[in-house]
Amino acid sequence: MTVTSFFSIATASKRYPAAQGASLVATGCALALLLTACGGGGGGVDTTTPATAATLSSSGTPVDLVAEDVAAFQLLNAERVHCGFPAMVRNVNLDAAAKAHADYQAFHGIVDHFEDAAAMPVGFSGKAPIDRVLAKGYATRAADIGAVTDEITALLGTSVKAGFGEAGIRSLLNAPYHLRGLVSGYRDVGLAVRNSTDVGAAKASVYLQIDAAYLASAGPQLFAATEIHTYPCDGTTGVNYRLANESPNPVPNRDLAVNPLGSSVLITLRPGNRLVVSSASFTQVNNGQVVVTRPPVGNTNDPYRTCSDGCFNINEAYVVADAPLLPKTAYLVNLAGTNNGVSFTRQFTFTTGSGG
Repeated sequence: MTVTSFFSIATASKRYPAAQGASLVATGCALALLLTACGGGGGGVDTTTPATAATLSSSGTPVDLVAEDVAAFQLLNAERVHCGFPAMVRNVNLDAAAKAHADYQAFHGIVDHFEDAAAMPVGFSGKAPIDRVLAKGYATRAADIGAVTDEITALLGTSVKAGFGEAGIRSLLNAPYHLRGLVSGYRDVGLAVRNSTDVGAAKASVYLQIDAAYLASAGPQLFAATEIHTYPCDGTTGVNYRLANESPNPVPNRDLAVNPLGSSVLITLRPGNRLVVSSASFTQVNNGQVVVTRPPVGNTNDPYRTCSDGCFNINEAYVVADAPLLPKTAYLVNLAGTNNGVSFTRQFTFTTGSGG
């Protein structure tokens, strides 16, 4: 399988923390999985109840017991809440924007945050993420939107949707430049899982499109200045054990398709606070074996810190294993650092899943 995640882009009058675009690529067999993210808005409808089998399509065929977009929404919110990040509310306008952009990509066989009305006019719904959420009624003016992020996961070579909603979320949550956007302070979210069959395209593909946002009047969801949050956190399960590529590449000039990384741990504070991670370690729980990790990456040593106001802001950092971890295995994480100069330590255990 080949996983590709495109550079995340945050667009808005205000940004929290700006979700920079990223492209993730993992290699394997004949299929190509592509993931991507972008940013902002507020207000909406909570649709946490799965669809039932009693619902029929226009042809009389029962729809999936649980729609893939609902599964993705439920997993993302569950992972956020479990680790202390506030839940998001599903928004019908953002759903519409996500569906339109997923359909555009599926029809044209691309994975991109932007649409080109001149070169590919069929299904055009707006050039940039902020244009698309405005077109679908999330707000009336760009100035009314605090921030918007756009995340895309696509599987090329098949049109099978089953399981793709959750698998796409798991992949994004182990890609550091995507992970930071998925757990940021967005209030509202729209999701769509669409495939080539839905739009009559000949080239088989399936897409998970996520648009998250908050309105300027509402502002971002924030936690207290003294809080330190991580993802994964204590008790998190199903973490992808391998990162087989991301763009921007977390380790420039290293071919992650050939020499992949392992699981990533994000550490984050309230925006505006300064984070320093002084030490970090992963240990395999069942045998005490120490995992080789890369040095912590934050605002000062992010290789892509020149993008906009910095891919990782001063309140964020991540640590990643230098090689794939073992599937379905528990790992103990020890962290130490400072939050605005105040020392902290954290110890927790997460467990990998079978995906990577």
